[in-house]
Amino acid sequence: MRVIRYRTCLRYCLLTLAICACSKDAAAPTPALREAGKLDDKPSATGAGVAISAPGLPEARSYPDLGAALIAIIPADARVIGFGELHARTDRAQVTSSLASFTRALPAIADQLSDLLLETWLVDPACGKAAVQATAKIETTMKRPEATKSEIAELAAAARAAHIQPHAMTLTCADYARVVARPAGAGSADREVDAVAMLTLTTRELTRIATSAVAHRDKQPSHRPWIAVYGGALHNDRFPDAAVAEWSYAAAVDRVTGGRFVEVDVIVPELAAGDPVMQRQPWFPLVGAPRDPARPVVVWTRGERSFVVVLPPT
Repeated sequence: MRVIRYRTCLRYCLLTLAICACSKDAAAPTPALREAGKLDDKPSATGAGVAISAPGLPEARSYPDLGAALIAIIPADARVIGFGELHARTDRAQVTSSLASFTRALPAIADQLSDLLLETWLVDPACGKAAVQATAKIETTMKRPEATKSEIAELAAAARAAHIQPHAMTLTCADYARVVARPAGAGSADREVDAVAMLTLTTRELTRIATSAVAHRDKQPSHRPWIAVYGGALHNDRFPDAAVAEWSYAAAVDRVTGGRFVEVDVIVPELAAGDPVMQRQPWFPLVGAPRDPARPVVVWTRGERSFVVVLPPT
């Protein structure tokens, strides 16, 4: 269900990698950049970020933690913020996930949020055993760690404690059958995850919930200004490749909000370092760059209202 950004791959590569979701050791945090005069101590216009300027590195800014970075980069007039991640997997580096880091940072922006949409679903008992089996098949195919379930629950609980309404996707019985289908001629037990169906379903649901939440809150005389969506970094893409644009909810939500959608990708460096697709991204040199211990979170601006936040190495 969770997916990652693939700007330079052909469509079939995207499908293969996306359904599986998205190591070398990152450099230890050191004061090397500051000592070498490669940090510009002038704060940014939007917060306490410090400019990073060093040969071989894209222009970026550094912050003391994820919460401070989010406060700095999210415009005050934002309406919906789409958070994207590279998903934790059982066959990748076992490190602190973006999901766990986001939960810890939630208090920094909680008083601005009315709703939090999560790229997950609760199994509908009315769909019976088929829904349970389909969900298990998807999790196995994605190599989803068991800890992800509890981390999602922890984020939802943190949202409720901050008076933020959490939302999950709604899957019909037909959706389960469509996503985990039996190939022609195969036995009843030989069902496979349909990558296209899963991506399409996820995009449908995130778009539906986000637009509905905006419409619902806008009818209220007083509401918190922001709505957050948390999921894979394909679906929140403001600047998608044509081959995968149909799986991003960003354009639809941007229209509904009058151009006030913001994209924020939260990247775990160990997961990016082990992914050849991520290694071709323009922000990738920041993954292994030395960090200032006082400001270990690095932000690269992709474009208007689009940001990549590279977390410190675990």
